[in-house]
Amino acid sequence: MARPKKGQPQETDSPIKKLRLAAGLSQADLVRLTGLSIATISRWERGEGGEPTMTVYQMKAFCQAVNKTLEELPNSLKPPSKSEDDEAK
Repeated sequence: MARPKKGQPQETDSPIKKLRLAAGLSQADLVRLTGLSIATISRWERGEGGEPTMTVYQMKAFCQAVNKTLEELPNSLKPPSKSEDDEAK
């Protein structure tokens, strides 16, 4: 599967990736701004490792990085599972 060229919109079910892309950030940018590791961000965007958890400091930094308040974030930052996608249809 070919990767989209830089600057082209990408389809994703990951709320974290959607927020990151909407803010115009790369994974490396998010690492620099939040102190999270690139492996952690990548794993969360792929929906691996369960519900994403962050310290209060990391959550504040994440909100600031993606230009959202805590209240504006979705209730879950975990991508929906295939069964949740099917139930929503």
